[in-house]
Amino acid sequence: MRFILSVLFFSLLLNAQNLPKDALYLKGASKNAIILAHGKGQHPKFKVVEPLRIALNEDLDFHTVSLQMPKQHKNYEAYDKEQDYVNEMINKTVVFLKENGVENIYLAGHSLGAGMTSAYLLENKKNSIKAFIAVGCRSINSKRLSCTNNMAKIKNIKVLDIWGDANKEDKDEASKRKSLVSKDYKQVAMLNANHVLDGANEFFVEEVESWLEQFDED
Repeated sequence: MRFILSVLFFSLLLNAQNLPKDALYLKGASKNAIILAHGKGQHPKFKVVEPLRIALNEDLDFHTVSLQMPKQHKNYEAYDKEQDYVNEMINKTVVFLKENGVENIYLAGHSLGAGMTSAYLLENKKNSIKAFIAVGCRSINSKRLSCTNNMAKIKNIKVLDIWGDANKEDKDEASKRKSLVSKDYKQVAMLNANHVLDGANEFFVEEVESWLEQFDED
């Protein structure tokens, strides 16, 4: 009997879902989690995602997972081809989080990470994502990964759209999405901040945490 139980135990361990390679995980005490995707050619501790993954864990007891996104490529066609891999990474992370007792999963992406996470939402209609946070959302030369184009097609979840107001490209891109603003779509400019929100981390985190409070009432 003991042998059979041991075999079952190790079988469960083998079947348990692991996180994608090089993802950074902070375990939380709540049933909430956020999956974060950094920008082009960066890493899971890069600006924008790093302060958020730490603050949500420390302040709100969130489980946080910061993904290692695809390596840097010379053109966006290569990133288009990486999107299927990104979709698999996010789905794998969702399973991992659910196995760890998480019920509410949020998704956030910065720059190209916002483009790839927005593409995930469009290509995985039956996902488990409760809400989406896009930072530095831009149009790029890709039908699949253009965050601004994708945003208009994201339905049935609430969206927080944040950008650095001192970056002209981000500011111009945000103006293209102004018509999307509604009770479910909020835009927030970080004043005097650049594309990676230098000098605005504290305000950025406060804005996200304040926005997340609405879901406590659901």
